[in-house]
Amino acid sequence: MADYDVGIIGGGAVGIGAGKFLSDSGFSFEILEKKDDFGGLWYFGTEHGLVYNSTHLISSKMNTQFSDFPMPVDYPHYPNHKLFLAYLRNIAKHYNLYNHVKFNSTVIAAKPVGAEWHVTLADGATRSYRYLLICNGRLNKPITPNIPGNFTGQTFHAEVYENPEIFKNKSVLIVGSGNTGCDLAVDAVPVAKRVFQSSRRGYHYMPKFIDGKPTQDWLMQIGSRFSSEKELWDYIQTSFKFAGFDGVDYGLPAPDHEIYQAHPIINSLVLYHIGHGDIIAKPDVKEFANNMVVFSDNSQEQIDLIVYATGYEMAFPFLDPKDVKINDDLSNAFIYCFDKQYDNLFYLGFINSPSGLGNLANASGNLLKAYLQAKENNTDAYKLFLKIKQGENPDLGRERFVKTKRHTFEVDLWKYIKTLSFLTSKLIAK
Repeated sequence: MADYDVGIIGGGAVGIGAGKFLSDSGFSFEILEKKDDFGGLWYFGTEHGLVYNSTHLISSKMNTQFSDFPMPVDYPHYPNHKLFLAYLRNIAKHYNLYNHVKFNSTVIAAKPVGAEWHVTLADGATRSYRYLLICNGRLNKPITPNIPGNFTGQTFHAEVYENPEIFKNKSVLIVGSGNTGCDLAVDAVPVAKRVFQSSRRGYHYMPKFIDGKPTQDWLMQIGSRFSSEKELWDYIQTSFKFAGFDGVDYGLPAPDHEIYQAHPIINSLVLYHIGHGDIIAKPDVKEFANNMVVFSDNSQEQIDLIVYATGYEMAFPFLDPKDVKINDDLSNAFIYCFDKQYDNLFYLGFINSPSGLGNLANASGNLLKAYLQAKENNTDAYKLFLKIKQGENPDLGRERFVKTKRHTFEVDLWKYIKTLSFLTSKLIAK
């Protein structure tokens, strides 16, 4: 007999969301978290705590919060990491998750044994579950580019960055122009000797506020005013240009994609500093020559410190590929959540969308709860769902996004939520 009905690997934001929907489901469950408290990547100062001193949400409070557990009214539009961590832990307290968690528990193996999942922890302890929900996140394995030559200065990945002291009086190169790369470049400006930022392509930039509102809130409010998506995005792009957020106006390369085809860069300061010469934009890195960095335009700069803000890969080191055959992009999991080989294995929190946590977590949680209850009762809807999940994924809007590593897990928010809601309604139908 299994120790618990459901095991949840990971006590970060997604694991907390999973515990939240299970708290009133009637299923016994246990969360396995390798740190000593909830928070995951938002747990500042810990291994794989990926926030830094200056981290704030890039999705607004309204678009990040759980609609049924809103953030405190005195929180700003973009809470810092300390406030957001407190919010996550308050959710855990409210839903009694501290009584359902085993902290300091690193999972080293999860294997299917009959109708159960047997999990082994680093301390040798074992657990068994009837269902296993993987919530260890996409940002597991830092990606560092393989660049020819030898660099004799200091290098590190953004994963370990905490505060700008490390930049003091140094010539700094930030490799990468995503949201993290832009944050770090801005952080370096007040203390570094010089700041360079390397980018392989042009990007679309969005301010954090426009028309007196958080940009995401504004985007959601104006959508109904336009008769087509083209009219909407033309208006959005024109508005951002008037606000001073067209990178081409600052000498940056033009994007090779439309504004709606990529995850946005939301930063109100990076273009400001580029315009003032505080951040010097550079193209892709070509090679190293001791402490010199050669760029693809053959320009060279003497650099003391390189930070790679070059993203992450997901990793499931506790799953044996002989047991679980899952693609690197989860494309062979139904809607990137339901394992096709096992009817009791799930992945939660691995898709990405220009939205915050709450919308996706609530929709995903409702679907999983409906699935578990339908499976327990072996309903006709459950049997139909099993057939559906063996087929092709429905249109989730992935094709509209540029084909880059960064967009591997990108989906259209509304198409994804509509799909989840439709499947949930079918599973709970009488």
